[in-house]
This record gives sequence, structure tokens and C-alpha cells, in this order.
Amino acid sequence: MRHSFTDLTPSSVASALRTQMKSGIFGRGAMSYLVAFAGISVSSFVFHIIVSRLLGPTHYGVMGALLGIISLLTVPLGAVQIAVTQAVVDKEVKGQSFSMSRVTSRSFISGCVAMLALASCAPVIDGFLHIGSALPICLVAAWIPLATVSAVLQGALIGEYRFRPVAFASFAGIGLVRLVLGAVMVEAGLGVSGAVAATIFAQAFTVLSLMFSARHELFGHRHASVVRTRLRDTVLSVAALAGYTTLIGIDTFLAQHFFTSAQAGKYAAVAVAAHIAFFIPAALVTVAFPHLADGKGINESSRRIFRQTLRASLALGLLAAAVMTAFPNLTIGVLFGSKYAGAGAILGQLSFASVAVGVLILFVYLHLARRSTMALTPWIGVVLSVILISLDHPSGESVAFIMLIVSFATTIIAGVPAFRWRVEHAELHR
Repeated sequence: MRHSFTDLTPSSVASALRTQMKSGIFGRGAMSYLVAFAGISVSSFVFHIIVSRLLGPTHYGVMGALLGIISLLTVPLGAVQIAVTQAVVDKEVKGQSFSMSRVTSRSFISGCVAMLALASCAPVIDGFLHIGSALPICLVAAWIPLATVSAVLQGALIGEYRFRPVAFASFAGIGLVRLVLGAVMVEAGLGVSGAVAATIFAQAFTVLSLMFSARHELFGHRHASVVRTRLRDTVLSVAALAGYTTLIGIDTFLAQHFFTSAQAGKYAAVAVAAHIAFFIPAALVTVAFPHLADGKGINESSRRIFRQTLRASLALGLLAAAVMTAFPNLTIGVLFGSKYAGAGAILGQLSFASVAVGVLILFVYLHLARRSTMALTPWIGVVLSVILISLDHPSGESVAFIMLIVSFATTIIAGVPAFRWRVEHAELHR
């Protein structure tokens, strides 16, 4: 149908935009989650700006290494969330009521076991990363049980397409509470330990909010069918998320080991800035996953969601990378201050590497929705990064270049079978 120019009135354009924003990946309240995630990203950068200025490059390098540990710990948590989402989607498709009490209690017990395990390794980790105290690592360990329960509850709510309560809990807790408490505690002289403690309090708030939103699933359906996650799904999710999460932080982790404290701190700051390029894509795949899991990546709806997510991820990621590449020193100076002057030379390379990782995350989630072992592809990038950086690490520029090449190569390896598989199934459904 043809439309005349008279149809392009402000009201008709606004109506068309509202229709688009309520359909596809942006429907069912998902927009609230994306807005909240954007707010969390902004809050996180403000948090890093404040903490980096208060701590200085030397101590901020330690903070970067600890955040790398937390990122690794989010791997099994993210895997649990994915497995719970898949299990809840299966229940929703069958129209069954369900109870979350058993899986939540078991997750809390598992989190406590992991907490004790990490705390026992604190002296070893302290020696490798040259932190100077085991206390920050023990605080990171105390964060694990809270984050485990949070992952289960978020997975259940997302599986029901209840994005709004997840958005509120995440933004208020991880966004606002951590920002305010982190600034206060570091300013009070608590240093790195204060910043980590603020993360614990933020996670506690998030858990309490999620428990209130999921109270009926936790306490109101005790005699309903129990949500059970598949062991294979959980193991595959753990291994896949471990791969891409390790790929995201492996350069900062190795920089802390190979470089001086000041060099490592500057590299960590630039890496944090570069990660702007995949923050929104990471939120998009979380919203897209229940759609992909519902259709197993096969039906027209899930293929449409995949295309929409890929286009949005590329557009937003490339825009952010282009801006940072055009104004590297200005970006680093505004975000982290004069102490990090000169570090912006590698921002362009790391930002485009982050664009590739943002697309890689989408491929990983598509493979997970299909329950395919191709989701493990990021481990290829991890192995290549460790080998190449260990062999050649004279400067931050060399490490950044290695991460750029490895990120693009890994994304291509994961993307080729994904597109081939999608084309085959699209032809079958014609």
C-alpha cells in the first residue's frame, strides 16, 4: 500500500513509532528493562569515574582486577538465569503454574558453598594480583550467595516476560545504591574494600526487591509443579558464558599481571570506557532470549527478533565506537581525569573490539536457545588471547590490537554456522 506525504503527520509518525516500540523485542514491557539497563550503564560509569579519581591509577588497577573476578563469578550466575528462563518458558508454553521455592533455596546453598571456596583461595589470589590484602577478595566472596538468588529470580521473572520488576530492582540496586554508597565509602577512606562493600549492599537491595516481585512464585504456589533446570542446559550455559565473559576481561586481568600497577590501572580505565560499545547489546540479548527460547530460534517470530536485535546491536555499538575513536583523549579525560592522560591511544581499538563482542554475545544466546555446543565458540578467543598476549605484551597498544583481531575472528567463527543454520530453516518454512 502506498502512503502519500500527507500521511506523514507528526501524530501518524508518533503512532507508528509507538507501534514499533510495543512490538518485537521492545514489547511486553521490555522497553522498561532497556531504559533501566541504560541507566545502570550510566550509573556504572559514574561509579567508575568517581572511584578511579579517588583511588588513582595504582589502586584502580586492583579494582579492575577485582571487577574481573566478579565478572567471572557472574558466569555461573548468568548460566543459572538462562537455565531458569528456559525452564519457566517451557512451563508457560504448557500453561502450568509453578513454584520457585526449591530452586531458589538450592541456589542459595550453592552460593554459600562457592563463597567459602573463594574465601579459602583469597591468599593465593592476593599473591597473584598483588592486592596487598585478602579482605577485598573475602568481600567479593560474601557477594556470591546474594547474586545467586538474584540470578534465579531474574531468570523466573524474565521467563514470564515480567521485565518491569527486574528493571526496577536492577536500576535501584545496582544503579543507585552502589553509586551512592560506593562514593561515600571510598571518600571515607575505605578504599577498594569500600567500593566492593557498596556492591554487596546494592546486591542485597536487588534481591529483596526481586523476592517481593516473585513472592507468589516463591510462597504462593508451594503445591504447584516445581521448576527444574536441565543439567545439560546449565552446564552448557556455564561454559558458554564463561567463554565470552572471560574474553571480555582477559586483557585487563593479564595487564594487571604483566604491567606495572600504574600501567594496568590506565589500561583498565580505557577498557571500561570501551565497553560502552556492548552495554546496550548485552541488554538487548537478555530481552531477546525468552523469545529465542520460546521458538527455539526456528519459528518466524524468533528469527524476526534475532534480526531486530542484530541490527540494533550493530547500530548502537558502531555509533558508540565511532564517537570514542574520534575523541579518544577527550573521552578518557572526561571520564577518568588527567591522571589517565595519554591512555586514550588504545580506545579506538578496544571500542571496536567491544562491538564485535556485542555481536558475539547475540550469537552465543542464539546457540544457547538451540542448545547447541557452538555456544562454546568464545573459548577459542580466550585461548588465542592468552597465547598471543603472553608472547607479545610490550605495551597497551599491542594488547589492544591483539584483542581487536581476536574479537573479530571469534565473532566470525560463531556467526558463520548461526547464519547458515538460520538460512536452512528459513528455506524449510517457506
